[in-house]
Amino acid sequence: MKFALTTLGCKVNQYESQRIREALVARGHTEQAFSRPGADCYIINTCTVTHRSDAEGRKLIRAALRFEGRVVVTGCQVEVYPDDIRAVSDRIEIVRQEMMAPHFDVLLPPGITSFGGHSRAFVQVQSGCNNFCTFCIVAHARGNPWSRPWQEVVAEIDALERSGYKEVVLCGINIGLYEGGIAALLRQILARTAIPRVRISSIEPWTVGDEFVELLSQEPRVCKHLHLPLQSGSDEILQKMGRPYTAEYFSDLVYRLKSADNGIAIGSDVMVGFPGEEQHHFEESYSLLERLDITYLHVFPYSPRPKTKAAVMPRQVDAATKRQRAQVLRDLSRAKREAFIRSQMGRSEDIVVTRTDPGSFGGITSNYLAVRVQGSACLNDLVRVCLVDYDGHAVEGMPCG
Repeated sequence: MKFALTTLGCKVNQYESQRIREALVARGHTEQAFSRPGADCYIINTCTVTHRSDAEGRKLIRAALRFEGRVVVTGCQVEVYPDDIRAVSDRIEIVRQEMMAPHFDVLLPPGITSFGGHSRAFVQVQSGCNNFCTFCIVAHARGNPWSRPWQEVVAEIDALERSGYKEVVLCGINIGLYEGGIAALLRQILARTAIPRVRISSIEPWTVGDEFVELLSQEPRVCKHLHLPLQSGSDEILQKMGRPYTAEYFSDLVYRLKSADNGIAIGSDVMVGFPGEEQHHFEESYSLLERLDITYLHVFPYSPRPKTKAAVMPRQVDAATKRQRAQVLRDLSRAKREAFIRSQMGRSEDIVVTRTDPGSFGGITSNYLAVRVQGSACLNDLVRVCLVDYDGHAVEGMPCG
């Protein structure tokens, strides 16, 4: 069978697609580009975090339907809004994620051995969430929290390192809920593998403990980069969202992290236009973010998700106000990112090479700066560079020594 596979959404989705890919290839099937005709089967792994991701999923489904092959749809949209997918065409095969292997009569590997041409491999260590934030459909799509055994995670990372990977990114739906603690898992990885760099993906602020902060700041193999979703800087809105912390707690956490190591890059998710968000609530968010030592923001206008509590809350915010507030925070994010980048000039950093071009290459630092370097290197190389300039678009580096 010739198959084509495309993925929307988070790192967990991308990891799960890689497991399916490896299972199909191990059975003797071959992969082709999703955009081309000729495949026997087109697989779409969907995301449903916003109405835009739903629309993107349906667009990909329609593109696949124009070809003659089977069309198999899986992922989070299948879990919570299957009728929306069925309405597109009766040709679609809707398959829940846990049924993908039997659907194709393959065995999922216990772990992945590569990551589809990427220089950094994602490794799923956890799934599920039991917080049920009032705006979020993901807990409904992913179910209760569960964790992979640390032995399985270590074996997978060891295999990836032997395949040439220099960095793995640990991911999960709510990774801070890892059973036994994410810090304990990190210690096992550091003690039992030779992987040069381990990066943590987005982690909820209420799950970050002192041991984790210590590891992040003191262990050189743990990347100095963290993504902490804030969502709102207003305690009233946070409470309506069902977020189990306050703006002061978040502020204290950022202060602890930056006090431990000022070079740590901290990103955050912020939502604007949540139901009931008045101008003074937004100004509370802006004021908090302006004074915090945050590196960048991912700004999202609130998107109503059917089956969530927030979707039926009164005082929904109009689209124009959402756009205006989002733009204000994106401008703040650009200023903060530029200030952080300029503070790093003159430093020497290792980069994992993620792209190569004639006469130059690019890579990612431990604290998540994208660097462009004149010279030559191979994908996945770990190269020491000096950060010498920033032109407003890209960091320029030069090989050290």
